[in-house]
Amino acid sequence: MGFFGGGRTIQGEPGPIVGPIAMVFGYIVDFIFNFIYNISVNHSLGFSIIFLTIFVRLVMVPLAIKQQKSMLAMQRLNPEIQKIRDKYGKSKDPEMQRKMNVEIQSVYTKNKVNPLGGCLPMFVQMPLFFGLSFIMHQSHLYVTRLGSIYTDISQFLIENIPHNPYISTMNQLALPYATSSMIENREINLLDSAHVNRVLNVFGEVEWAYLRGLVNNYAPEVYYQFSNMVEHRAQIENFFGMTLTAPTGVSWPGIMIPILAVITTMGTSWVTQKMNVVTDERVRMQQKIMMTVMPVMMGVMTVGLPAGVGIFWITGSVFHIVQQIIFNNRSGIPLFEKPLFNKSVQLDKSDKK
Repeated sequence: MGFFGGGRTIQGEPGPIVGPIAMVFGYIVDFIFNFIYNISVNHSLGFSIIFLTIFVRLVMVPLAIKQQKSMLAMQRLNPEIQKIRDKYGKSKDPEMQRKMNVEIQSVYTKNKVNPLGGCLPMFVQMPLFFGLSFIMHQSHLYVTRLGSIYTDISQFLIENIPHNPYISTMNQLALPYATSSMIENREINLLDSAHVNRVLNVFGEVEWAYLRGLVNNYAPEVYYQFSNMVEHRAQIENFFGMTLTAPTGVSWPGIMIPILAVITTMGTSWVTQKMNVVTDERVRMQQKIMMTVMPVMMGVMTVGLPAGVGIFWITGSVFHIVQQIIFNNRSGIPLFEKPLFNKSVQLDKSDKK
């Protein structure tokens, strides 16, 4: 953790799994960003993430419908599954447990139901979550306009600040964020704009203030030009007081991201539980545990992740809640006493016997 409180580390390569996901996702982010940027520079990265999330969720609607059908089928089979569980009682005998599981699996197979079908959207979403996390850690590599601004700033510092004060100040600011291997192998070349971009990408407002002071001291005649470039970067990366590429932390206003992540995750768990009504007390207990553990886990995770990733999760959760309310009402299983729609329509006639 940097002594200025940034809490980030200069990132290396994304790896063979996250790398391809980040590359594909990065093209989509850049495309959406360019559209938003042409409308408004302010908060453009934040709104790009919101529209990106909506786009991803719309693409995943077929999977969500498949999940809904799987949950409906599971709900229809609950009485039959419960009879099998009652048949074997609370026996802890491994052989009896094996026979019970075989019978339960036979029921699923006979009815062509996959018990894990409802988990598919989550399996798809998590790689995207980690891919976006890497993009936010190195947004200048994926958002073309932002990358150009960072390169302009890097070249400006290299060309306009005398070598000794420039190297000395950059080393002082970058050292807390560099890993030991980077220092030992001298991976950060402060005279190469691509390397400097990686360093600038992790800087917080305090570090940027140091750089402003450096330019003001050694190149006051071009300070206004430098200040405009830094302000342009801030307009893009800032989202209502939060730097989207920086961890949210526990201070205001960043703390709102973990809080909203907890609330919206609880909401998604609640609407999903309403859909998947179970009679097995053990399963009910597991659901209650998940309704507690998952929101807390997401709250803790988003404290240390870039704020942009938190916005992605929150927007996705809100989309899921609205989508689930619509699906539930169309399936004839309203979440509330008064249905939100006058007419209940089955998702698929084959889902209702």
